Amino acid sequence: MEEWMFFLERYNAILARAAVVLMGLIAIWLLARVLRQIKRLNKSLGNITENIQAYFDVILMEEEEEKGQEKEQEPEPLQAPVHTAQEGGQEADAKQDFDKEEKEEIFNAVLQEYFS
Repeated sequence: MEEWMFFLERYNAILARAAVVLMGLIAIWLLARVLRQIKRLNKSLGNITENIQAYFDVILMEEEEEKGQEKEQEPEPLQAPVHTAQEGGQEADAKQDFDKEEKEEIFNAVLQEYFS
């Protein structure tokens, strides 16, 4: 025990610096591991967003094909109804709201399918 005390008293400054250097190296090593993990997560997130975008593209292409087929099957009316400018604006707003709701439903369905 006396030998340890003598050793600690004699090399106190050197041991303190060595402890600080050792703690610094450990901190650098931990930060490097955290950085690697962040890079992996970023890559995974990129892959997930690419998959979601591809899934959206497929869904939208299928919808466009279905709408195209429906338009081909519908007979054209002989006379188009006449609307005032105000009614046309309301219809456009209603159509935009409908499209927005439709996109939200698609987005929710994709998220539920992907994360379930």
